Amino acid sequence: MTDCYAVKRRNALDELGDYDCSCHPEIINAFVYGLNDTDERVRKEAADELGDAARSNSCCCSPAVVSALTCALADCDRGVRRQAEEALEACGYEIVDGNCDSCTEGCANGACGHQAAPVEAPAAAPAAEVLPAPVPPTDSQAFFPSRLHNKSQTRSGLASLFGMK
Repeated sequence: MTDCYAVKRRNALDELGDYDCSCHPEIINAFVYGLNDTDERVRKEAADELGDAARSNSCCCSPAVVSALTCALADCDRGVRRQAEEALEACGYEIVDGNCDSCTEGCANGACGHQAAPVEAPAAAPAAEVLPAPVPPTDSQAFFPSRLHNKSQTRSGLASLFGMK
């Protein structure tokens, strides 16, 4: 998981995929860790192995795995997204494309086969409690701390920074 080369990280995930996740549940952590890799080939292999593990044993689909795969659906690499979709489907989830560009007008009426969900008006926010504004201090030294010290006693330059005279 921590090798410098992506090829070795991908091969390690591939080797871990040969083990049964029900007997060795710690390999699931390695696959989830691999979904966050910087290299898309490693992320794709991790999603693929998670899908293989889910197909062989459905108890490998923990909420953490489903959450990681759901995040992988937004990956910038198409191969990673495809493998994440297949893995989620192996876990029993249906992947639905929410895009309705072909019928933007008809979707509200259900013309394209989709029933529009009723839109509920948001509840009114509770009235905020009005608090009085804070009173500024009357002491002018609170605003100008430099007035607290006598000008003749202050040192200037680097000498004052290092505590030298």
